[in-house]
Amino acid sequence: MDEEPNAEDREHLSALSIGHFILAGVALFSGIPALVWGVAGAKLVDEVGGDLSRAMGDISGQAGADPFGGGADAMLRDVETLLVTAIVAGLSIAVISAIHLTVVGVKIRQRRWWTFCYLTGWGECLMFPFGTILGIFTIIVLGRPSVKRLFGVK
Repeated sequence: MDEEPNAEDREHLSALSIGHFILAGVALFSGIPALVWGVAGAKLVDEVGGDLSRAMGDISGQAGADPFGGGADAMLRDVETLLVTAIVAGLSIAVISAIHLTVVGVKIRQRRWWTFCYLTGWGECLMFPFGTILGIFTIIVLGRPSVKRLFGVK
């Protein structure tokens, strides 16, 4: 019972392609919270600055050295490093996800890389709620024998 590709399959693939482009835009906007968090953290570090020793509970006359090998300045540098790392990681994940989803949209339109697109559909299920919906439809549509034939998969 082999089905031949029809207009409905082509229409569904076109809709999937557009859906991937839209989800790529949403993924790109997911980097905005990393920027906001980074700006807020940088402002906090700037405001606290040298007063960090008071915030840490530095008590004059306290016996012994800091067990972690640094005082307020070392902690301030660590917080700055954490902020920069979080911003770079958040933006990198957003940009890489957007590029990946754009490539999937293009490849669905070109009817190529069936396995790549199909596996991405499974991964999209983790991107709740929009990715889950798009991922389920991607799995269903790409799993049809007629659509596999359009991609040249046996």
